Amino acid sequence: MNPAVVFIATYDTKGVESEYIKNKILEHGASCLTIDAGVGKNPSIAANVTLADLCAGSSHTTEGIRAMKRGEAVEAVSSLLEKYARSLYQAGKMDAIIGIGGAGGTQIVTQTMRTLPFGLPKLMLSTLASGNTRWYLQDSDIALLPSIADVAGLNSITKPVFSRFAAYAAEGAAWHRREFSAFRALMEDKGIRRISQTMYGTTTTGVTRARIRLEKKGFETLVFHASGAGGRSMEGFIRDGVVQGVLDMTLAEIGAHLVGGLHDAGADRMEAAVAMRIPQVIVPGAADTIVLPPMSALPDKFKGRILNFHNPTMTTMRTNVEECVAIGKFLTDKLRKATSPVKMLIPKGGLSSIDRPGEIFHLPEANEALFGTLVSGLKGHPHIEIIEDKRHLYDEGFGEDAAELLAAMMDVSEIATA
Repeated sequence: MNPAVVFIATYDTKGVESEYIKNKILEHGASCLTIDAGVGKNPSIAANVTLADLCAGSSHTTEGIRAMKRGEAVEAVSSLLEKYARSLYQAGKMDAIIGIGGAGGTQIVTQTMRTLPFGLPKLMLSTLASGNTRWYLQDSDIALLPSIADVAGLNSITKPVFSRFAAYAAEGAAWHRREFSAFRALMEDKGIRRISQTMYGTTTTGVTRARIRLEKKGFETLVFHASGAGGRSMEGFIRDGVVQGVLDMTLAEIGAHLVGGLHDAGADRMEAAVAMRIPQVIVPGAADTIVLPPMSALPDKFKGRILNFHNPTMTTMRTNVEECVAIGKFLTDKLRKATSPVKMLIPKGGLSSIDRPGEIFHLPEANEALFGTLVSGLKGHPHIEIIEDKRHLYDEGFGEDAAELLAAMMDVSEIATA
């Protein structure tokens, strides 16, 4: 049986282009099921699955969706498509999912892609691929391919782009057919003890030392960049049961959520490990940092603060006393619900590579506000131990000791539940 590609497009505006891509996929030896997610007029070319097919069994009709305001119509067809695509996947009729589109099409297709499992190839050819894509990707493993020219017509630019897109789709589907079962078996292997970690450029040294120590002790480590999407991904893997222990050493996503930074992981950050009752070691690394846009695009409300030119695309801002108190309260509110062991390891010497004497983010009063809030908020909790360490996050031995704490907790947890 040929690998199966599911291809979604708005056939009312992109029928000719879609059929060209479909035929290229077939040339590469994969099957291709096309789905029309268009909300406009009747398409001149019919997809294998029409808008009427998506509406079947729901309260919607083709005529009803086409009569809606565009935003409402896009919302309706997005939900219908999501349900239909999941049924295809669950029936084993999808080895890869792809889509093409502009703003509306990208929204429709990626909403569905985000609901499908990690590891399933997801490829989106989009006119928006060079812009702000976080709303479409979120914490998924969608691959975006720039369309270069608009997805409108067949010409000397679009044809090679479409052909390359079709080849990627067919190859991804073939890979999925060969490898995905083995991949899922590996992820579900109860014999592998897996630990998740969080990291930033300014916490890398401490986190890496911890990772190396854990790997030497036989753990597999999954390191997530604390970029907002990284934290959400980690929380998802924890809830899926893939992770058995957490060493969370980079908490900048919390400040971003509270203040309005770029790396916001959402209000439910820090909840998954508590819900799944797995051991945690928490280090408030990078709680000194909030990532903001470039200096040239910085909102007025942040001007006048302690700012660091991190790179040409982002600025980092030092958290002040009030923000550190808010971060501490966020953490204590989440962690006080724990019914499994948690160790709060506080590096009193500093939270990041640029938080030490002589560095731009050295602000002891802000750190003390954070530490005091954590100690007062967590003190006396039956499952939480607070460890105040005089060292800096980057000091020799700190990362290794954090790793040893978690390893010991996991061994005790395994013995207790054996």
